[in-house]
Amino acid sequence: MKLEKLTFAFHTGARWLLSIVATPGNVGLGDVALRLLPSLRRRTRGAQLRVILDAGAAHDHRQLFALADHAGQVTIVRVPRRRAYRAQWLQLPKQLWREIQEEGPYKAAPPKLVHVADTVMKLRVTRRVSREVRTIVVREAAKRGKDRWHALWVFGDDCSDRWDIISEFRSRQHHEQTYRVMLHDSHIDTVVSGYNKKSSNPARPGFLQAAITLYAWTVALATHALADFASELPRAFHRAHPRTLRRWFLHTPATLFLGQGTLIVALQPRTMLETWHLLIDRINRSKFRIPWLDNRRLVLSIERNAVPDVRKLDLIRNSRL
Repeated sequence: MKLEKLTFAFHTGARWLLSIVATPGNVGLGDVALRLLPSLRRRTRGAQLRVILDAGAAHDHRQLFALADHAGQVTIVRVPRRRAYRAQWLQLPKQLWREIQEEGPYKAAPPKLVHVADTVMKLRVTRRVSREVRTIVVREAAKRGKDRWHALWVFGDDCSDRWDIISEFRSRQHHEQTYRVMLHDSHIDTVVSGYNKKSSNPARPGFLQAAITLYAWTVALATHALADFASELPRAFHRAHPRTLRRWFLHTPATLFLGQGTLIVALQPRTMLETWHLLIDRINRSKFRIPWLDNRRLVLSIERNAVPDVRKLDLIRNSRL
């Protein structure tokens, strides 16, 4: 039996999850993209839509062209790793290659040598029909061992510089990072089973999509809420992991007072008192109410006897709003 699969649509610029689709494990990325892209195209209202897809959507060429053949849409797809493709790239003439010195992964690292070629590949759609696709081939020089090869198919954009296309595709790393946060910090892997185990036919138990989608979307909303909270903190905490926020902020002791129509939270922070005062003032001015607690108004304050932790203050002395 195939396992469950979660597919996330992600806005790489805003670093925001757009939608979540729960499917059985035998559903491919191309199938999910065919479901998601029509809705995204409608929401762009005529603006250009730029889509980045992993190699999982590139195995079926007919499906790939169905995804990419739309006016106002640019599609960048990672090319699957195949020996036949590699053999074609080895035969590219030298004049097609451009040498680029890329910065190292850290400050003192030596630059990395990258060779980039902008060419065209023929993809077979049917037995008799083939179509040409712009292909950007990348060969990363290795200090020892074999060079690393990878390539991108580009649909709907014949003008952008090859390196700009590569940089745009690399922005999908924000998506990968967000998923890691959801996996290791928000525990999305504890989602309930998607199959009905009480089914009378074990070979066809049925798939319960709603339960997985509800849990995964709740985790996504919580992840975004923490990201919004981090953006209101000093610069050193922007895009911080939930574990960091939990250690510095969420584990702050407090005393709760349940009043007539109010919930008063007396916080006892030991670090960054100025930041806490700004956050508390902003929340109190918003007059936030708690629907599940008889719509009581949330009121935050700081206890007068809160003692600062000098050791932690030394660590964040240079952090400011």
